[in-house]
Amino acid sequence: MSQQEDDLRSLAKIMDMLRGVSLILVVANIYWFCQSLIGGWRFHAETMKVLGNLNEAGGLFNNPWNAKWWALLLLALSCFGTKGVKNEKIKWRQIWIILSVGATLFFLNWWMVSLGWTVIYILTTVAGFVCLLLGGVWMSRLLKNNMMDDRFNEENESFMQETRLLDNEYSVNLPTRFYYKKKWNNGWINVVNPFRASIVLGTPGSGKSFAVVNNFIKQQIEKGFGLYVYDYKFPDLSLIAYNHMKTHEDGYGKVKPEFYVINFDDPEHSHRCNPIHPAFMTDIADAYESAYTIMMNLNRTWV
Repeated sequence: MSQQEDDLRSLAKIMDMLRGVSLILVVANIYWFCQSLIGGWRFHAETMKVLGNLNEAGGLFNNPWNAKWWALLLLALSCFGTKGVKNEKIKWRQIWIILSVGATLFFLNWWMVSLGWTVIYILTTVAGFVCLLLGGVWMSRLLKNNMMDDRFNEENESFMQETRLLDNEYSVNLPTRFYYKKKWNNGWINVVNPFRASIVLGTPGSGKSFAVVNNFIKQQIEKGFGLYVYDYKFPDLSLIAYNHMKTHEDGYGKVKPEFYVINFDDPEHSHRCNPIHPAFMTDIADAYESAYTIMMNLNRTWV
């Protein structure tokens, strides 16, 4: 066994002794001020003699508070020397409530002795002592262990993020939800200038399209921009763009937008055009360029 373990065991024994002495003082206080209930005990005379000597030496029982203050001091020392359990879910509000209840029951029942309410005095004193003990142990756990109940250290890795909505005529604003200071907060990712280029990286299935791409398409359509959408999983993005465009046609003003699809894999679901249509041939140069391109694609050995 290491020296550190020996020291911890010794400290634990000292804390247990202090707590035991604190409990003895509480019992002695009850015994002294509630003699009407326990005065017929066999060793009552010897016990009162010992307590009387303690009272003469330190005035513990001159009033109902002296012994209790000493008991509270020893109890506090024993609690703050106790090692807490790290995974205990404890809040400061709970600690202050139970300490307040304990102090009220433990100290503010002095008037019951003069009225002869000895049973109620005993019950309130014991209940107050238990509440103070419980609150002290909980407080020591918080002070010693910082009480982070996340095994992956999420509390230290979290940080405050943007919570303001920065909107302008070009921006794309993505709603977020982040964890900070033991609670969930709503925030925004504000792309205030999308013209400076944006890139979305993530593993397959991580939600790039759902969380980012779809929002870019919808918000840019709502602001009246024309889009060129490369739909790798056709028709997923095409359906979103088409339906959203039809819903927000008013944002484009008097000139209504048109929707076209170019699909080389499935021409039946694609808009088509004739590149050699006479309407596109304005002069002999256009005809020459079209014929030259077609022949080069038919026989690549000419390149």
